[in-house]
Amino acid sequence: MKKAPTDFRRITIRVHRMEPVLAIYRDILGMQTYYDKEVSVSVPGDAPDAPKSPARLVILKCNDAYVGMLGFLQLLDPSSPEPEPRPINERLRPGEGVLVMTHDNVEVAYQKMKSVAGVQFIDEPHVNEFPREDGGVLRVEGFRFIDPNGFFVDLNQTVE
Repeated sequence: MKKAPTDFRRITIRVHRMEPVLAIYRDILGMQTYYDKEVSVSVPGDAPDAPKSPARLVILKCNDAYVGMLGFLQLLDPSSPEPEPRPINERLRPGEGVLVMTHDNVEVAYQKMKSVAGVQFIDEPHVNEFPREDGGVLRVEGFRFIDPNGFFVDLNQTVE
């Protein structure tokens, strides 16, 4: 396969609360901490000459320290208002994304995730079948949820 001129390294998502995010992505799903520091950032929407805001930046990695990383940015300003929880039946809007992840055991992850406050489950683990290019069938077990910061996640595991 021809190599593309661009690598997609990571996405960094602004969150209101860091600890529930770490409980899911680090503690339950097993991503490893690559970076965890206090930083100063310019916040979109602030005046160009506004002082930088203190923030905590955590970058988690899966199996590679160059691609497939997930960053979380929490502003440390205590006056930052907490967002309203996303209604579970609200449709995905343009500009929003779905974090699609694979895991070794979605049943275990599902059970552990039940203890994380603010997680909204779309469904329970179930098996879907998808057609393969070779005419066969790919069987995938998974479930979908909205994390405590409102991000839609599709967690999957290939099954035989």
